[in-house]
Amino acid sequence: MKIINFFIIIFFISGCNEDYSKKQIEIPSTITNWNINDEPPSIELCDQFDSELKRSTCFQETLLKLVYKNIDISEVIVEKNLNDTLVISLLIDKNGKISYNSSIINSDIKKYIPSIETILIKAIKNLPNILPATKTNIGVPVSSSFDLPLILKTK
Repeated sequence: MKIINFFIIIFFISGCNEDYSKKQIEIPSTITNWNINDEPPSIELCDQFDSELKRSTCFQETLLKLVYKNIDISEVIVEKNLNDTLVISLLIDKNGKISYNSSIINSDIKKYIPSIETILIKAIKNLPNILPATKTNIGVPVSSSFDLPLILKTK
């Protein structure tokens, strides 16, 4: 019996000599890194540029032109000359559909054009679909948000 107890004690001592709390835990490579190689939303016209900065500038300018083209203020009468910038936050879903998220609008603009948010929402609703943002390391389209500054000038 003493021999069996001796082997059991030796077994426990030799089996517990490794300190697992100090070992590094390896993260499997299947976990997605959401910070590198992401492709922002784009428009086909802008994909011709190699530089990320040129593609981004092209995307923003083209999107601005489309929004300005869709803004209908034909029935709005403004009693004061306005020259201000407002910022609209857009949501681009994984299918490339653009929708209104929120906006930062100066109180003067809200005062003289109370329906400005409705006008912006209608303009954005009529925008065509674009190429959504993509997680390039796994090739999956994802939703993203984008802030777009608009200059509003009235005479």
